[in-house]
Amino acid sequence: MTRRELNLAIFEGTANQVLWQPRLETWIFHHQAKGTLPDRYKDLDYLGIYDALHASVRYAASAGLESYLEPDDITVETEQTDINYIVRMTSPSGTVTTIHQDCYEEGQLANRRIAGFPVKTPADLRVVIDLLDRTQFRANLDAYNAAADNVGHRGAPTGWLSSDGFTELIKNYTGLIDANYLLHDYPAAVEEYIDACNRRDDRMLDAALELPFRIYNLGDHTTNEFTPPPILKRFCLPRWQKITARLHANDRFVHTHWDGNSRLLLPYLRESGLDGVEALPPLPMGDMTLEEIKAAVGESIVCLDLLPAVHFMTHYSMATCLDFTKRVIDMFAPRLILGVSDEISQVGEIEKIEAITDLVDKTCGLAD
Repeated sequence: MTRRELNLAIFEGTANQVLWQPRLETWIFHHQAKGTLPDRYKDLDYLGIYDALHASVRYAASAGLESYLEPDDITVETEQTDINYIVRMTSPSGTVTTIHQDCYEEGQLANRRIAGFPVKTPADLRVVIDLLDRTQFRANLDAYNAAADNVGHRGAPTGWLSSDGFTELIKNYTGLIDANYLLHDYPAAVEEYIDACNRRDDRMLDAALELPFRIYNLGDHTTNEFTPPPILKRFCLPRWQKITARLHANDRFVHTHWDGNSRLLLPYLRESGLDGVEALPPLPMGDMTLEEIKAAVGESIVCLDLLPAVHFMTHYSMATCLDFTKRVIDMFAPRLILGVSDEISQVGEIEKIEAITDLVDKTCGLAD
């Protein structure tokens, strides 16, 4: 069985193996850019490194869903200062400004973080609603086929869908504290914004279903802090149930991304309708034990990842990392796509990835 076939079989519930699918992009691209790849990988390209590790690729075949604005009456102006990158977006309803702080490392731009969020008032939120209402989608089958052919047997193409509107509000427009103040002080305005997000999602699914993806990922960042149970029940659960019902009716699968402390949310997983959940970092990284996660997912929900990224740092031993991996396989196989929660970092030890490749091979065999 190929890695691509096993990837799909796990979601279909017909697999008897574990798929080893660590996300290595951050590690690979960092060391390629720095010229610090270990000698055994220096002459290999991105997919070649995955092949050397006999690992599956999750998101290298995600192309094909394109967005555009219609009507195209939103303007964006940018300004670069010594330390800030400033973006001003103007719609028929007004103008909002986002201030990004540039972070440099050895004279090179290493990161760009929002230091000033654009939305403070319902009037600001109206500009975002204009953007959402104008965002349209189309399917590009040629782009999908090119990406899927390039990845080949290494993994099932997985399409990206949007995250839920409330976490988008936090991440892109207000920050955590102001999102909750806005919801408390102006609930009708936030509900109008969520409705616009949901309309956008409907249009996105229309286009996504024109592509051959069998598996989709929702880019949610669901955590205790972002979406505590009252928020999750109000905004997330109805959205997940609606999306999964539509995808299941078209013989598709969908998983969500929970990448932080999520113990309080685990009881809601089964009623979400979701086929899988990605990341769920357990202790010592998140706030959940493997036993708590297993009780929540049962035998029906696929877990993607589950190996804490901190275990790949130098201050955790190889034995600790491998013993934890054995526990994960014993508890969650075969409804398991084994990987690192969330990803191995730039300074993670690739030797531990290599050792897990050997462990999976000895335990249940590696897919081709």
